Amino acid sequence: MKRIVFWMVALLLMSGVAMAQANRQGGRQQMDPKTRAQRMTERMVKEYSLNEDQKQQLLDVNLAWVEKMAANQGRHSKDDKAARMTKEEREKKAAEMKKSREDYDAQLKKILTKEQYDSYVKKQAEREKQMKEGRQNRQKRQG
Repeated sequence: MKRIVFWMVALLLMSGVAMAQANRQGGRQQMDPKTRAQRMTERMVKEYSLNEDQKQQLLDVNLAWVEKMAANQGRHSKDDKAARMTKEEREKKAAEMKKSREDYDAQLKKILTKEQYDSYVKKQAEREKQMKEGRQNRQKRQG
């Protein structure tokens, strides 16, 4: 009887660990573009107090943006294709992504009021700063 209980507890613990590992998959789950665009839109509606008309326009813009970024990334691992890209290819891809970001921001500027857009720009700068600090902290831990 004790063995059965022991094995049941061990099995339960192992399955919990396995499920936790399966959910992490590289640190984040991959969402389909439509779901990701909807989540982005909902977050922005709350953060910037958007009306229904703005919400619908923003959903369309976000969906196009997310699909473009997904196609641009190609859903490959970092070690795979990115490691084989030449410096020129990386620079070209970075320029394309920068242009896409500028186009996205221009579309947002048309949808949002001046106050909403200013708030968006401020939050984006904060997020960039946090991402940069996070990268630096990871590099310090690895190096």
